Amino acid sequence: MKKLVTKKTAALLVFMMVVSALSPILAFAASGFQSASSYYNQVTASVYVDADTYAAKSVYIDGQNRIAIQVYAAGSTVPTTVYATYSTYTDGKYYYNLDESVAYSTYYTLQYSDKSADNGVVSKLVYNGYTPGGGFPGGFFPPVTGGDLVGADGKVNREQLIALLAANADAKIKTTLDTVYLPADALLNGKTLTIYNDAGVSITLPLSALKLADLAKSLGVELKDLVIRVEMKKLTGEAADAVSNAVKALGATQLADSYDFRVVAMGGGKELAIEKFGQLVSRTIPLTSAATATAAGVMFNPTAKELSFVPSTFATADNKTIATLKRDGASIYTVVQGKTVRFNDTLNHWAKNDIATLSEKLIVEGTGKNLFEPKRSITRAEFAALVVRSLGAVPVTSSTYTFKDVQSSKWYAGTVATAAELGLVIGDEKGNFNPNSPITRKEIAAIVVRAAEYAGKSLKLSDAEANAALAGYTDVANLQWAKAEVAAAVKAGLVKGQSATKIAGNSFANRAEATTLIARYLPISGLTN
Repeated sequence: MKKLVTKKTAALLVFMMVVSALSPILAFAASGFQSASSYYNQVTASVYVDADTYAAKSVYIDGQNRIAIQVYAAGSTVPTTVYATYSTYTDGKYYYNLDESVAYSTYYTLQYSDKSADNGVVSKLVYNGYTPGGGFPGGFFPPVTGGDLVGADGKVNREQLIALLAANADAKIKTTLDTVYLPADALLNGKTLTIYNDAGVSITLPLSALKLADLAKSLGVELKDLVIRVEMKKLTGEAADAVSNAVKALGATQLADSYDFRVVAMGGGKELAIEKFGQLVSRTIPLTSAATATAAGVMFNPTAKELSFVPSTFATADNKTIATLKRDGASIYTVVQGKTVRFNDTLNHWAKNDIATLSEKLIVEGTGKNLFEPKRSITRAEFAALVVRSLGAVPVTSSTYTFKDVQSSKWYAGTVATAAELGLVIGDEKGNFNPNSPITRKEIAAIVVRAAEYAGKSLKLSDAEANAALAGYTDVANLQWAKAEVAAAVKAGLVKGQSATKIAGNSFANRAEATTLIARYLPISGLTN
């Protein structure tokens, strides 16, 4: 076997990395890598050779029955030679196994020569499954990362990013900076890209939701000239004080530093902030103080100087707690422990715990004078506002979703429009929403099932499953259009009948029932712990 030429230009190496990631086997199945991986500095692989190639002795060393593999570390043009030894013969193919320790690198390019291949080289890119001294506590993030892709100026290497996303559609990039610059055309083939640092700060971008071609068109540039700037900045000085003051004004306690997350498209000397992604986007921040079960992520509105709930979960490992906040949009975030509120009319109420929890999380409010009025009916507009708030969504100021009976001057206009945009509510056949009408139990069940769907948790059932879920109730016929969604809510444990035999779908829901339904759907949808 002829040994590979070890001196290659950097450009050729990059080309081989990209091609190998997109098309790992370049030998028309005559030979190739069946699998390849790396953990820490241990590279393993399985290479197969068909009978004709084996007979021609084009890939293995004469007399030794082993294949020489050239291992190129990240950015290196000088390989380490290791050997894959013969393992077995099956289905007309000879298999060789590689299990060798090499110098640590973030990724490797594995290559061997094959005379039957078009260019005489079979190549495979593998990423190291361990980043020494890095990562999140307890393995919050899988270890496959592109740790050396970010330059000192924050710019991400285009070719390496392409290779990273080709090797792992849900890739991660580690950075020590609070701002990184992503070449847009390198993002076309991935699914998600997480940018994170050792402190526990991160954001996960849904790449298809960026709509890169539309952004380039809006800025008047070609896609190759479009850059996505991602910011994860810890606030300091007056900006941080503004958030702290808002927390104090609520009587709450701040449990984390404040971070400003921004995603901005750049091109042609212009910028365009990406305010919405069309889906929930995860970002993480570390806590600086211990949290209880009622802690919550919040978004800070710098104009109104107000805080609002953001769906958030918490995980602790190695004495470090990370909060994951999910919301459609970029803004300023922190974590708070809400003020404990005592409602005099819920002290002995069956829903008192859910009411107290959602009150501390800033999702529900009392009606004044330490009262909650749990038995009072809730209107369609009020429940729409409650669900929109539970998703961390901000009421829109203008929308194509309009209803004939929703006046723009009403407090609920933006909230109802947002609920319609998210697919949570629809109007009647006359184009009305009936915002001030009491909402029924089947309507709140349907809306919450849709909210779970928006959050990525499908509760849909087959017809047989829906019938089984509602089998114990004698008033199922009254559910009509809402049967499937009520059944899904019952199956998921969100809704219970008013009795053992009555689901009471047409009965009006009260504030306690609405609050409890929200409290149940949030953890089921992965929006709270």
